[in-house]
Amino acid sequence: MCYRPSRRSHLVQPKDPVDPRKQDGVVYKIPCECGKVYIGETGGCMHERIIEHERDIRLSRTQTSAVSEHANKIGHYSLWDEVTFIDRDPHWYSHRVKEAIHIRLHPNNVDRYSGIEIPKACIPTIRQHD
Repeated sequence: MCYRPSRRSHLVQPKDPVDPRKQDGVVYKIPCECGKVYIGETGGCMHERIIEHERDIRLSRTQTSAVSEHANKIGHYSLWDEVTFIDRDPHWYSHRVKEAIHIRLHPNNVDRYSGIEIPKACIPTIRQHD
């Protein structure tokens, strides 16, 4: 008798790795063709947040999106195929702190603000561990 996998074999198993784009509470980086980057965080799914950024650009929503402002006012294109997952933390405050750290580690960014305040005395230590 031939082994036939059940129809349920396509379901996610407990030890299967989860695609970072489908995880909640992530920090991510969107590169631009000019070499600058946008560092963002979301409590929701990274994939959905990227779709929101693309929509903001398409609809020229520059007041609520630094990515859209850079694309629409400067005329640069985001490199959507090169968006990367940087870090993850399920706690909202922790992933916001991680976002602030990564903004400081990537000074050539298009972010409007530098995130949660990180004491200047901590920056050299953060840079050492990058």
